[in-house]
Amino acid sequence: KEGAKLITGGIEREPAVSDSGVDGFVEKFVHAQVEFSINHTPDISLRELQDFKDGTLTFETDTGSVGTLKDAWNAKPPELTKGDVALVFQAVECLEG
Repeated sequence: KEGAKLITGGIEREPAVSDSGVDGFVEKFVHAQVEFSINHTPDISLRELQDFKDGTLTFETDTGSVGTLKDAWNAKPPELTKGDVALVFQAVECLEG
């Protein structure tokens, strides 16, 4: 559905600030993550979605590029609201293509 979000993961840089101003930056690793919603239909098992781990997810963008999330797992229990299931999956890495 519209509104899906992909975080490719990698290095995030934040400013290192002291009394004299910005001294540089600090790096930290950010995991890959995808957030999206699907329509809930009778053949979709919320339990199976919740139990998903050690799998591969493919995310195709509106522009046609593809991200492949390797060794992915369900990060949060599925959230069902008015026929929509909100899902969050995280992964060890996201590969382009």
